[in-house]
Amino acid sequence: MLKKISEPVRIKHAFNFDTAKNIGILYQDDDERLYNKIRAFAKELKEKHQVKNIRALGYVPAKEKMLPIWQSQKLEFGYFTQDDLNWHRRPVTRVTAFRNEEFDMLIDLSDGNVLPLLYLFKESKAKMKISMQSSGAEKFADFMLIMKPPFVFDQYLSQLKIYLGNNALK
Repeated sequence: MLKKISEPVRIKHAFNFDTAKNIGILYQDDDERLYNKIRAFAKELKEKHQVKNIRALGYVPAKEKMLPIWQSQKLEFGYFTQDDLNWHRRPVTRVTAFRNEEFDMLIDLSDGNVLPLLYLFKESKAKMKISMQSSGAEKFADFMLIMKPPFVFDQYLSQLKIYLGNNALK
């Protein structure tokens, strides 16, 4: 089903963390430590790089009733669960505003192989999409980081900061 959905028409543009003003983050939310690292990363983007708007959307691979205690609705952090997916595992509720937002950057902080997040990544109108190479998101990304398997979140985040945090790269 993912193949049948067309990518939106969008204007592609390269950014780094200092030039982007509107950043979207996709992630799989199944671990409180990971969630806290993503919140710290978003805070760093705002404070160090003066990013004005950061919106993060996490996929919680559980039913709404089983929502983890740490995942409460925050202003910049949203979530969706298995209850928000159709039978193709495409997100259909709680994601419309995020899907339609024209981010300067959209960063996939998952391993790039989470189907509900792939739908959102593909359908995004972001000007620059960032993911890992050798993942399902690779074919929809404009900027890919090469990471050796297995996926290690801290290494991926470190590489993002090195390459996109360098204001000499424009």
